[in-house]
Amino acid sequence: MKADFSVEFLEQFKEQSVALRLLRAQHFPLMTSFFHSAFIRHNRRAVPYQELIAMLDYHLNDIAEVYGEQKYPKTARAYIDDWINQKPGYLRKYLPHNSDEPECDLLPDVEKALHWVEELQGRQFVGTESRLKLLIDLIGELVQGTTDDKSLQLEALQQKKAAIEQQIEAVKQGTSLGLDDTEVRERLYLVSDISRKLLGDFRQVEANFRLLDKDTRKKITLGGSHKGRVLDIVFADQDVINSSDEGKSFIAFFELLMTQQMRDSLRQNLKQIMHHQLGHEFVSSDELLQHLYSYLLEAGDKVNRTKQQITEQLRRYIEEQSQDNRRILELIRDFEAAAHQANTPGTSVSVQHQFAEIAGIQAAIYPHLSRSLFVPKVPEQLDSDLVESAQDADVDLSNLFEVSHIDELQLQRQIFTSLDKYHGQVTLGSVLEDYPVQYGLDEVLSYIKLACEEVVPASIDTQQPQHVSWQSEPGVSRTLSVPTITFIRDTSS
Repeated sequence: MKADFSVEFLEQFKEQSVALRLLRAQHFPLMTSFFHSAFIRHNRRAVPYQELIAMLDYHLNDIAEVYGEQKYPKTARAYIDDWINQKPGYLRKYLPHNSDEPECDLLPDVEKALHWVEELQGRQFVGTESRLKLLIDLIGELVQGTTDDKSLQLEALQQKKAAIEQQIEAVKQGTSLGLDDTEVRERLYLVSDISRKLLGDFRQVEANFRLLDKDTRKKITLGGSHKGRVLDIVFADQDVINSSDEGKSFIAFFELLMTQQMRDSLRQNLKQIMHHQLGHEFVSSDELLQHLYSYLLEAGDKVNRTKQQITEQLRRYIEEQSQDNRRILELIRDFEAAAHQANTPGTSVSVQHQFAEIAGIQAAIYPHLSRSLFVPKVPEQLDSDLVESAQDADVDLSNLFEVSHIDELQLQRQIFTSLDKYHGQVTLGSVLEDYPVQYGLDEVLSYIKLACEEVVPASIDTQQPQHVSWQSEPGVSRTLSVPTITFIRDTSS
């Protein structure tokens, strides 16, 4: 895409760009240092609202010890709320699915500004050879992948084959094909740079999906169409996501990330890098490379959940249409449509008549008619006669005392053991295979409870069912269909 450097565009861009507003902000040092420490340094995709306030409170205390309390006099909560509520804002506050505690995330432009500030400070080492080789390989791959000439494709493959055979022959003769220290250092910096840019791009991909979801809900509100027409709109937008270049690339990325072969290869190669002296020193000082796969999985899972919100919006719409209070829903749609039209730039809302007038700044309401009528008390009659129970009552009370106690700590230990066995990622079905169910459905629900409450970090895919089975009695098998639950090792601590 060609960049626009016209004066007219840059005048608008200066006022609308969140990144440029951050760089020109009065509290730029505070905001940049805090955003980097809270989100970028440990690659946190989202932080709970209350935890973010506590983190900023500690950050302000550290600054006050050096510059005094008058440097930034407001409270941590006031600063966080300002950064959220300012238009267009620097943080996004939202309520996660199945949670009552709001979370905050950086806007994509803010992360770009932070990386730009980091690049402005310069690098210890700027390598060019590895990037030139990468550029040459990409150009060759494009030529080979876009040509229809089978002879050219075959020739390129034969050249690669010949080069590999030469390397094999050189190793057999005792020639070392290893990299020198400069080449190793250069490639390590390139890996680190690509990894950071890839993780940063996920916020932009997620923002693009949310924007499309917002447009879909706006079409539903403003369309006023029948249910069939609205379903066509929603499914069409889902096709736009899946068939777009961005959607195709993300789907391919997530499928590749979830393959066992790719996961094992990535972990094994990182371990091999740690055996090299320069690689060990570099990776040990770079937290991102130490937990690269977990960070990629967390970022991809978060984007994938956002992508599924359009389907959730469709389900909610269908449920609303099936309710009896359709007239109330139509009025709500009218109000939403008027709000969307009033929020459109360049649109003015004309008021033809006054809806209501109040003489004063508030209305005095006397709810006399809402009070209930007097109801006389009914006298209570107590029966004092005692009834003796039978002496030989044949009642089996043993079932009252047979209460199964599920030790959730033991379940957590079993999950952690399976995580070590399966290299940091294990499904609920695999855990139950390693540790068969002993207490029936209650034990299975306890596992699901640990995943839903995120006592153990887990990814829940509601679109992909999973069947778990156990023996409730000798010879009796029970099967439960649940969403696919994948427990993930926590790398944030």
